[in-house]
Amino acid sequence: MELLLGITLGLLFMILVLYDQSNTLKFYIKFGVYYGLITALALPISLVCIFRPANVKNIWIVVSCMKMIRKLFGIEIEVRGREHLKSEEPYILVSNHQSSLDFFGMMEIFPERCTSLAKKELFYAIFFGVAAWMCGTIFIDRLNHDKALGTLEATAKIIKEKKLKVYIFPEGTRNSESGMLPFKKGAFYLAVQAQVPIVPVVFSTYSDFYCKRDKRFEAGKCVIQCLPKISTKGLTAADVGELTENVRKDMLDVFNQISLEMRQPKLINGFK
Repeated sequence: MELLLGITLGLLFMILVLYDQSNTLKFYIKFGVYYGLITALALPISLVCIFRPANVKNIWIVVSCMKMIRKLFGIEIEVRGREHLKSEEPYILVSNHQSSLDFFGMMEIFPERCTSLAKKELFYAIFFGVAAWMCGTIFIDRLNHDKALGTLEATAKIIKEKKLKVYIFPEGTRNSESGMLPFKKGAFYLAVQAQVPIVPVVFSTYSDFYCKRDKRFEAGKCVIQCLPKISTKGLTAADVGELTENVRKDMLDVFNQISLEMRQPKLINGFK
């Protein structure tokens, strides 16, 4: 028994030493804790929501939990232009997608009566998918064009009938490098189909505290800039391509601006 205790304490000591010395180990442990907390919370959240399933009002539970987890990891978020999110009318909210850490910022700005569009695969992510469905998330099969189109058309009807807002990552996948990937047209097709505005939201670079390539995950700050809504009144499917490119250009300009602002204090203080 004493031998087992000694070995256990020795292993814990080694892990603590390696954690302090190795950014790679620290990176994986922190992400393990991050995903572990989200997964652990998903089950009780699902149970709490069981009497009101697939309801967007359930998201307030997730919002509260994610704010506590964010503080645990020392991530500070500054939101600018929040007034652009305050509307009783429906709209499509689009933002850039850098990492699963986007969930922190997403929950920080998630407006009332809002749902999100997510890839179908997330539904099978243990308890997370069930909790997401309980909060009204709409899952889309991106690999099947006809099914995806059908989901977008059905979502357009829901937006009109229930006056819901929809949160979408138009890049379609995470972009761990600087800038933004090309935007997929689905979010903009949906906005035109429902004839509702688009509200672009831009997350600044995470390079202050996160880098997947360098295996770095520390405490830090992110700026979220919410932009004025863009009307789609009178637009048709023929306008979707140009609309997509124009919104991406505007968002990329803002991304570069606020990301440079985030880097400047380090450049000045560090004489780099």
